Amino acid sequence: SCRYSARSHYLAPLARMKIWSSNFSIFPYSFDELVSAFWDRYPNSHATHILSEDVLEREITPDYIRTRKLIVKQGNSILKRVPSWLSSMTKIRQMPTLEESIYDRHTHTLTTYTRNVANGELFQMHERCIYRPVFPESKTIPASNLLRSVYISVNSGKMSSVYENLMLLGFKKSVTGTFKGLTERLEDRYGARSLHNLSEKLSQKFREKLEKLKEFKEASAEQATNLVGDKISA
Repeated sequence: SCRYSARSHYLAPLARMKIWSSNFSIFPYSFDELVSAFWDRYPNSHATHILSEDVLEREITPDYIRTRKLIVKQGNSILKRVPSWLSSMTKIRQMPTLEESIYDRHTHTLTTYTRNVANGELFQMHERCIYRPVFPESKTIPASNLLRSVYISVNSGKMSSVYENLMLLGFKKSVTGTFKGLTERLEDRYGARSLHNLSEKLSQKFREKLEKLKEFKEASAEQATNLVGDKISA
């Protein structure tokens, strides 16, 4: 299965962890346009921290497209400011990560799972992103949204919570660049568009949809918390 519920390895196994979900990001592009740009989002001017990207596996079926990539990134820049004698965490300069993306043709979602595949004895950072059309029933209103969550767990003694906070701070800072990078690729391929012009078309329908999205986000966050609790109890 390629459903989230089956991805038990996505949840960090350590009892202490930081869990954070972003607000919805809205793209004034159709879901198909967004997916096309996502698969080809590197390089871009906002991703200078990406050192390499390699496709390990791609599986195409009538139901889904699953892609696994090895993406090597530079280490967390905030950790580099911490004195090296405090922890070996500060010596990490490269972060090889495994990204698995699942495009589901039936649910019209693109779900990505990203996790570090090195230094696992020191920390685990697992990210989940869900892309979906804002109005799947409409072909005339190009709009897609993104919900992003991250789970960070550090094993560094008494400094663990400090490093978790620092890594989360660095992650939040990088989210803006990630959004801009994907937007840059969308604009290169489909031209620049404005969210302001899009919102004028949506009016009341858009506001109603946003309320449903908020409900989805709350339910998703509750599900993630329950899954973490089940994992720890196990």
